[in-house]
Amino acid sequence: MNRPSISVVIPVYRSGKILGTLYERLRTVLEGMSDEWEVILVDDASNDGTFTRMLSLREKDHRVKLIRFARNMGQHHATLCGLQRASGEIIYTLDDDLQTPPEEMPKLLDAIGESHDLVIGRIGSDKKHSPVRNLSSRLVQWLVTILLGKPKNLELSSYRCMTRRALMGIISFTGAHPYLPALMLNAVPIERIVNVTVTHDARAHGQSTYTMAKLVKLASYLLINHSYLPLRFVTAWGFLLSVMSLLYAVWVLCKVILIGSSVSGWPSLAILVAFLSGNTLMCMGILGEYVGRLVEENSRARQFPIFEEHL
Repeated sequence: MNRPSISVVIPVYRSGKILGTLYERLRTVLEGMSDEWEVILVDDASNDGTFTRMLSLREKDHRVKLIRFARNMGQHHATLCGLQRASGEIIYTLDDDLQTPPEEMPKLLDAIGESHDLVIGRIGSDKKHSPVRNLSSRLVQWLVTILLGKPKNLELSSYRCMTRRALMGIISFTGAHPYLPALMLNAVPIERIVNVTVTHDARAHGQSTYTMAKLVKLASYLLINHSYLPLRFVTAWGFLLSVMSLLYAVWVLCKVILIGSSVSGWPSLAILVAFLSGNTLMCMGILGEYVGRLVEENSRARQFPIFEEHL
C-alpha cells in the first residue's frame, strides 16, 4: 500500500525550549505514517533565541524546513506562509506548545478519504486553556457560524489535516489579513469537512502568548476582511438615525405650529447634535478602517515579512 507524503506546518513563537521534544515526537509518528515527510517551522519573529534552536534541528535533519519572519504577524500569517511552501499530499497544521499531541495525527489521517478533504481536531471537555481563552474561542466560533455559515456542530481548532486539493484552494488567498477558518470554509465544501475528537494536553512550557488585544485583532480580520457586517451595521444604524431624526423634526414642527416657539429647546438641540455627531464619527471610523486596509492590501511589497528561509 502506497503511503502518502506528509507535510506538517507549525507556527513557532518563543517555544525554543520544547522544540526538541516536539521534533522527536513528530519524527516517531511520521516515520510510522510515511516514507516521505517534512516539518515546516515558521518563526513568527521570536526574540528569545528560538530560531537558533530551530537551526540546530535543521542541522540534524534537513527534512526540517525553516522560515523566519522579520516582525511578529500572528499565528494565521505564519501558518498560511508555511502552507504555501508545503509539498506533501497530506498536510497537517498544529501548534508548537504540545497541547495538540502529535500522536493523534494518524486519527486525523484515517478520516481523510473519498468523503473528506479537511479534518479538524475537536477538543473535548478536557481543554486546558484559560477561562479567558475558552470564552474568546466560543465567541469566535459563534461569529464564524453567523458570518460564514459554519455548521453549529462543526468545531474549529488549529489541529488540522487536509488533502492537497483543499490546500490549493486555501493558499490561493493573497491578501494581507488572512483568517484561516474563513479561507478553509471558502475553499472546501461543508460536506467534505469533518471533526475528529482529539485529546488536549497542558502546555509543556510557559504560558499562552495570546492576549486579549491579539484576540480582538484576530476577530477584526474576520469581521472586516472576511465579512460585510460592520458596513451593514453602519448602513442600518444610519437609516435608523435618519428615521428618528425625521420623526423628531416632525414633532418639533407640529409643536411650533400648535404651541409656538420658545428658547427652552436649546438643551434638547445640544443633546441631539452631540448624539448625531458621535454616531457620524463612529461610522467614519469604521469606514476609515476599511479604506486603510484597502490601501494596505494594494500597497504592500509582499504578503509576509520573511527575513530568511531554509527549505
